[in-house]
Amino acid sequence: MIANGSVTGLFSKEEISLPRQVRFWLFLILVIPSIYCSCVLLFQLFVNKKFRSQLSNHIIICLLISGLIVELIDIPLHLSFLQIDIVWPSTPTLCTVWWFVDTGIYNGCVIIMAWGSIHRYLLIFHDRLFLIAKKRFLYHTMPLFILILYIFIFYTVVIIFPPCSNTYDYTLPVCGEYPCYLDIPLLGIWDTVINSIVPTTIITIFSIIVLARVYIQKRRLNRANRWRRQRKMTIQLFSICILYLAANVPLNLVTFGHICGLPTHFGADVQVYANYLCCFVTLLFPFVCLSTLSEMRKKLRWKGLLLFRRSRHIGTINPK
Repeated sequence: MIANGSVTGLFSKEEISLPRQVRFWLFLILVIPSIYCSCVLLFQLFVNKKFRSQLSNHIIICLLISGLIVELIDIPLHLSFLQIDIVWPSTPTLCTVWWFVDTGIYNGCVIIMAWGSIHRYLLIFHDRLFLIAKKRFLYHTMPLFILILYIFIFYTVVIIFPPCSNTYDYTLPVCGEYPCYLDIPLLGIWDTVINSIVPTTIITIFSIIVLARVYIQKRRLNRANRWRRQRKMTIQLFSICILYLAANVPLNLVTFGHICGLPTHFGADVQVYANYLCCFVTLLFPFVCLSTLSEMRKKLRWKGLLLFRRSRHIGTINPK
């Protein structure tokens, strides 16, 4: 929320009305298969040369690694808090790590996803840009490297080495989820607008552009082979974008309204619930990825690595 030129935290005052025990079981039921799915996907993406060489998979690899870090650190800390009703161990070091993972890595995923929507647009409609090594470095490798470096440096500075004094509330999830840099007008507004609102807007705009252009080209060109390739890439982009936008659009709309001068109590419940839903973006992301990677899904099912492997029933004729 915005007040006096800085961002003020809502989570430090409120939690969603869903009982903590219910939230505990929701997280626990999802986190175990999600970690398993992430590990299987990453193993295949790294080991299989065909999957590893596809440019469209490189951003997915970054998002899966980031999500796995969140699942292994952020979600267990949530589970611990929801079980014993206090942050344990109650130390500034743990809170700092939790903030870095919960805020820094999650916002980093949104930023990378924003570039991913632009990158997917270029892959679908300007794929010749990636045929030459120099242009492939310019339009693929370098932007991703710069974004990862920016995310790491920014959140390391403002969270791990803050220019202010942090306070921690061990009686609330994520130690109150309110790093002190949010009170500094420049850093607070920068993080809210540049690291959250702008990436969410980019994801929305380029998702719509890709859908519109694919639809127009399908009707105009009617090229079956090219359409099949575009359809797969478009479905994958749209599925992942929908997951990110479901939680981030309501959150950022309310935050933008506060920046524009709306009362601080406007949309308070929306912010609290949207903030909670952001956890499910990370937990559901591996399943969405797997559902859109048809070649990998078939390969894993054949190897028996998926729990939902379909069984084939062979009918027998009983002699009479």
